[in-house]
Amino acid sequence: MIAKVMRGQDTLGLLKYLYGPGSANEHTDPHQVAAWRTLGVPDPGRTPEADLGVLARRLDRFVRPQVRRHVWHCAIRVAPTDRPLTDPEWEQVARRLASAGGVAPLGDERACRWVAVRHDGPQSHHIHLLATLARQDDTNPDIHNDALRLRQECRRLEDELGLRPTSASDNTSAPSPTRGETEKALREGRERPSRAVLERLARRAAATARAEEGFFAALGEGGALLRLRESAAGAVTGYALALPGDVAPDGQPVWFSGGSLAPDLSLPRVRSRFADAPPVPAPVHEGGPWAGLTRAVRAQGELWGPWGAGARASGVAALSDALTLAAATAPPSVAGAVGAAERDWSHAGRPPVRASATVAAARLREAARALAAADPQALGDEDACREAVREITSMVGQVAHWYRDRGWAPQERAAELAREHLVQVAGAGAGEDNTLTLTM
Repeated sequence: MIAKVMRGQDTLGLLKYLYGPGSANEHTDPHQVAAWRTLGVPDPGRTPEADLGVLARRLDRFVRPQVRRHVWHCAIRVAPTDRPLTDPEWEQVARRLASAGGVAPLGDERACRWVAVRHDGPQSHHIHLLATLARQDDTNPDIHNDALRLRQECRRLEDELGLRPTSASDNTSAPSPTRGETEKALREGRERPSRAVLERLARRAAATARAEEGFFAALGEGGALLRLRESAAGAVTGYALALPGDVAPDGQPVWFSGGSLAPDLSLPRVRSRFADAPPVPAPVHEGGPWAGLTRAVRAQGELWGPWGAGARASGVAALSDALTLAAATAPPSVAGAVGAAERDWSHAGRPPVRASATVAAARLREAARALAAADPQALGDEDACREAVREITSMVGQVAHWYRDRGWAPQERAAELAREHLVQVAGAGAGEDNTLTLTM
């Protein structure tokens, strides 16, 4: 659950947006789920003849004319994979977050006036909290550090309602596409926002390349616009990507730095992938690229028990590259499930601990690169692919157990979601949690 706070000064204008169709007709059945009091608050979503102007005036009743930016607006959404909450559950969320944000502490009858409007659409389930920053006792509300307090309350609500946990402050979560980015993609007829398209392109380019030059070349071949950042001495210190045709109002491309796509796609983190890469490709396993991947993943699993946290983090990062390229090259009959596992795995590939390079991780990355370089006919062996996926599923189970043991809930949840997809390919019983006998 994510809560994002914004400030404004037009109560009526925001109400018109909240109860309207949305900028891209994305508002489905907008209606109130809670308000500062239970009776006498108009709800245009349920009573068409209700006047938005009346509701705005009631919300603004205690706002002093000289006060600017008196509208406190908090958008609260659950993850796309979470179940839709009921109206009573959203009411609980609204009251708890209005209290945590400082606009309406629970039990305070003289707090700010507010309403919570629910929106359900194809992309997300969410509510909007609109409050006017003027308490009914003519004092100012305490909204200091509201973002931090909202975050803490969201995490408590996730646990109580059984929702997907959001990341703690460990700098491992990747930014999700904003609402504006998603709506822009829909208006332009694109299936996914630019951020999501570029993130996958950069991830596959990084997993495939053996050196920085190959990484940048793969980005261009994938269709992205590339801009390099250089120091005064001419050294490349970063990069940014844009999709052709995705432009800002001024007509310039919309750029995304590598680190803004995901923490492990910043240039220093991408460069770390190449540290142990051989200058030329290693020989492909005699049984083919899938057999080579199977052997490399199995070697990781056999070493997992005695490894320390840094070596495990290195193995997890290499497994991420293997899963990325397995999804890109899997036979059509299993590609959908492996691709879904790759998408859900993303956060699981970034444990909050510094990686230390291992030979096994380097070999796993090289086995994954062999998939990307292989002849398509060599990749069509479905049985060999399923065997590789069985090994990946087993290691994903080990990783999930480690995360559970360390209390890294967001990473654990991502690993478990990925494992659910992989089991469809690997078969029942694959990757069952047999890690209790290992040294944790």
